[in-house]
Amino acid sequence: MRHVPISILAIVAVVGIATLMLSVSLLDRPAPFATVFVGQAASSPSDTVIARLEVGEYLGNEVESLTGTQISGLRSGTVHGAEGRTDYVQSLRFRDPGTFNGARMVFGQHELGDVTDFLEFEDAVFKYQIEFGSGLQSNIEDNSLPDIEDEDIMLLGDTYSIVDSNVNTDSNRVSLKLFGGFGSIEFTDGNYADDNYYSGVKVNGQSIDALVKIKATESSDFLVIYSLQYILNANAKEGGDLQVLPLHCVREFLQYPLGMLSPDFDICYKGLGGSGGNVVVSGISGNEVRISPRGDDEYVMTATNTRGQTYNIPLAQLPGSYGNRGRNFVFVEAANSAAPNINVDDYFLVNSKNDISGSSHVLRYDRREGNQLYFEDLAGNSRTATFDSVTGEGQLLVGEGTYEFVVGAGDSLAMDQTNDNSISGGEARFVFAGGSRVDFGPGFTITITTPERLFDEAVADENTQFSILFGAEIDLNVPSPQGAVFELESVDGRKQGLTQYGILFDWDTESDSDSLRLIMPGSYSGGSSGGAGAEVWITFERAALMKPGQQVPSPVQKCGDGLIVAPEYCDPPASLCATPNVFERGTCSNDCKTCVAKPKAACGNKILEVGEQCEVAADCAAGLVCNGCKCQAPACGNKIIEPGEQCESAADCPTGMSCNGCKCQVPTCAIAGKCRVFSGCGLGTDQLMADGQAQGCVDPYKAAAEGVPYCGTMPISRGSLKCNYMDAQTKLSCTCPPAPILEVPSPVEKVSLWQKFTAWLRQLFKGPSAPSLEIPAPAAGVICSNPATCRFWDASCGMGYEPLYVDGKFVQCVDVYAAAGKGIPYCSHKPVTQESAYCNYMSNDLREKLPCVCR
Repeated sequence: MRHVPISILAIVAVVGIATLMLSVSLLDRPAPFATVFVGQAASSPSDTVIARLEVGEYLGNEVESLTGTQISGLRSGTVHGAEGRTDYVQSLRFRDPGTFNGARMVFGQHELGDVTDFLEFEDAVFKYQIEFGSGLQSNIEDNSLPDIEDEDIMLLGDTYSIVDSNVNTDSNRVSLKLFGGFGSIEFTDGNYADDNYYSGVKVNGQSIDALVKIKATESSDFLVIYSLQYILNANAKEGGDLQVLPLHCVREFLQYPLGMLSPDFDICYKGLGGSGGNVVVSGISGNEVRISPRGDDEYVMTATNTRGQTYNIPLAQLPGSYGNRGRNFVFVEAANSAAPNINVDDYFLVNSKNDISGSSHVLRYDRREGNQLYFEDLAGNSRTATFDSVTGEGQLLVGEGTYEFVVGAGDSLAMDQTNDNSISGGEARFVFAGGSRVDFGPGFTITITTPERLFDEAVADENTQFSILFGAEIDLNVPSPQGAVFELESVDGRKQGLTQYGILFDWDTESDSDSLRLIMPGSYSGGSSGGAGAEVWITFERAALMKPGQQVPSPVQKCGDGLIVAPEYCDPPASLCATPNVFERGTCSNDCKTCVAKPKAACGNKILEVGEQCEVAADCAAGLVCNGCKCQAPACGNKIIEPGEQCESAADCPTGMSCNGCKCQVPTCAIAGKCRVFSGCGLGTDQLMADGQAQGCVDPYKAAAEGVPYCGTMPISRGSLKCNYMDAQTKLSCTCPPAPILEVPSPVEKVSLWQKFTAWLRQLFKGPSAPSLEIPAPAAGVICSNPATCRFWDASCGMGYEPLYVDGKFVQCVDVYAAAGKGIPYCSHKPVTQESAYCNYMSNDLREKLPCVCR
């Protein structure tokens, strides 16, 4: 059991370190005080952590996990991708229940036949995990993730650049290639949507017996990666069990030493003897839990989870509820999926498992947009989750948990907060770094539980409680005594007590709303039984600790074999790599000594790159042209002169020539006076000519209204009035008159004998009338009733069409240009006796058409 006061731990640990440095032959030279015993409070991360094991004890019992708060090589960071930034955290685990047991200290006969103590790895060496808070996001383009390529991340103390990626959304396969540190690492997951591990790791081109799991989601051509997990399997280079003898490190005995991922990372075994005596030298680096008032009406609990992430948990608020700022803090899940209990703006707790290795997180439900939910992780990241708009079901990925939820009325949620695949009223608990946990309730009694397995000797779980009090002000109370040894002692306005496990309760009673600090030693073991212990060093300064003779020999260097061996920088030649200084992507040189940076992707640099179809026309199939590095069919009028074209506008042609159909031609409207040419001015305009000389571009409707005749592409002696408003194809064959003449063309459709007879009878009884272009007085109710084919302007047939009448009766809707081309006369809304020829091709402007008349 542990009864050592917290204030003594650091002194004992320092004495132990000094003794070790002077006595252990493992050390080449005394290292600086960057070494910390597991369980020793540290003001900053170290480079080496030391744990002490008893016979038969697993390393994972003593060091459940390490994060950037204990080891500097696991420090967190930020990735700035093209689609936004995300923070990331790293962690190491040495046991994962249900997956692997890891190393344990054994006293017995090892593989060489000697009886001694050694460190034996049963199934795996370690598990490394990197989690991306808001998700590492990229657009999916040509089966790659271009938005995260060239981005840098830290892995186990080394900087790596993502130089290549591949994703298959049909099979959910994803692969990431990183370059940096001491070479290249390639991670491949066969299905990023499931929860399985896959054998898919290469280091410096060598396949490693390791497992990888990449958790990601796909939405709207985007892939968001939330975590990468890596487990190195325990394979001895001599076969048999992986066993590490005293004063040696695991890398020396591994079949795949590159699987350690960093040249500075190692797990070393000092052997029995350790620091000697009843010394507390195990557990994780000390951490502190604070229960602090916010004003006199709220409490906040500040605590660190097993991933090294610190949370300000909204604990309690007046008049009497869990939460802060009028928002609820939900830690008990809904009774069932049809009874949602998490509302928008509520805080809620999720925990991957009720175990010392549980991954706990507190989030706030921010909002819903379409079938996307947005959450704020109180550790400092934002998260999104997609749900089925029909069933309302979805999943939220946080840490190691996959939390199913159902969206209910008012966007409220029912969520599986305990990660047990059911929504049934389970209670989530927050697991502190070190394995102790906090249980909220019943009522406002809060219990700090240290599980039995964290003790060296078999005891029951240790439970120590405090309560939140509500009145005019919010307050707290710590009962005393509790358990076997806990009893508060008053010191200068404070009350302090130590639990049997070693948690120091420091209660400040001076203010109106009290505060409470819990100094958590972590998962302690050893010392109380007085037995011998063996030290295990987890280090990121391997070179400083190893004797020169113990260095693992490197394989023979050979450029082109795909293995990076010093003095090589990369291998094989032409493979993807990253330059050492600015970490630009490049290709390996022919001698494997350098990485040649690739030019930045740019259209027009004559280098065919990812995302481009061409740089020149020769890169495209026959008949296509290269436009903006895309292969396209040639198109006249796109303002780009392509093969087979001479021009796109008159400016591309010699002086005096016009551009017609992307061909340079001599203007044919070489007559006295004004005329117009359908060429060289672009869509919706005509070229104005005067005495054979170009005068600029004019609006065709205005020019027609002014009586400027139209000239096509062939010189003639007489023009056709109907060319004034003809479509483009017809205009090309129109001709020009020698002088501006407005002549009414004859109708294409001939009038039948019966129509002529009917018209003669009407004229006979109607009496003679002189042709006139004057607008007669309106006659109500009569529309285009002349005894022939005519049309009038009306919106009922839609844009570009007009109703066709024969002998005053509607027949069908006809195309405006087709009717005009056939000479069918135009009638306005008013009955007339004489047609105005120029109405045939007038615009649809009422001010122009309504004055027109019909014969």
